[in-house]
Amino acid sequence: MKSTLLICLIFFSTAVCAEEKQGQKNIYDDFRQSLKPTGESSVDERVTAIIKRHMANLLYPVDLSSFNTPDKDIKFRDLIKLLQKQMGVPETGTLTSDQFSRLLEASRDIDAPRILLPTGKIVSMNGDLLLAVGTGAMEDIANPFNKVRIVCVKSEGTCNMSEATFDLKTQLLDFYDAASYEIQTWTPNRVTAIREHPCGTAMMSVDVNSKTVAVVVTPHNDLKFCSDKPTGTWSLVDGFPVGWNIARDRQMKALELVYEPSRKLIRLLDPIEPIRSK
Repeated sequence: MKSTLLICLIFFSTAVCAEEKQGQKNIYDDFRQSLKPTGESSVDERVTAIIKRHMANLLYPVDLSSFNTPDKDIKFRDLIKLLQKQMGVPETGTLTSDQFSRLLEASRDIDAPRILLPTGKIVSMNGDLLLAVGTGAMEDIANPFNKVRIVCVKSEGTCNMSEATFDLKTQLLDFYDAASYEIQTWTPNRVTAIREHPCGTAMMSVDVNSKTVAVVVTPHNDLKFCSDKPTGTWSLVDGFPVGWNIARDRQMKALELVYEPSRKLIRLLDPIEPIRSK
């Protein structure tokens, strides 16, 4: 038993170390394994071009007429050292795979596209039909970016909630099967419903007058295969500020890696009204 545990620990630590070493590899060595030279350019020239293109997007004064590696281009190496200084990592003059990933992300996010949803949300009732449309958020955070549609039918005794989510990193759009809630109470201004799940209970409350939707999720921690997340409250909010401020937050993070003397040239999105629960 002890020997088996030791083997597992060795395997786990080896896997972690291997992953860390992979992230610390020289980015040129990393690309040399996946790219092949062409008749017009070497792998090193193409990698330099990629790095310089992303650094140029962050306003570093890289020389785009030369594509030598940092060890053959002192000015290029010095600029990489400045970038590494702003990253808070050792200033070696050569990017690691992890550092290149951070550069790539900042280069993309400094011009983060605004993925916007229509302004406003809908919470309305017409007879025995209730409709609510908006973006789901917890503690003023909509993660992942989403669009939610809730339809409650009194005669059927159910509220069906369908959701579409968009992952900002992978750029993938997902649609989920409708989650069905059992209606508990129905008045002209308020509807409550419940959904039982092996790992938790969700209580939905829709207030037509205040146009609010809240879902309180209480987890069942007694089951080992369920997560131990605490009770959380999910609210329906206006999706427009969500998309706008997500883009601005990405810009703010990317700004940390912009060439410092040129940061004043970057125009950031202005903040708008934060997400409200009402």
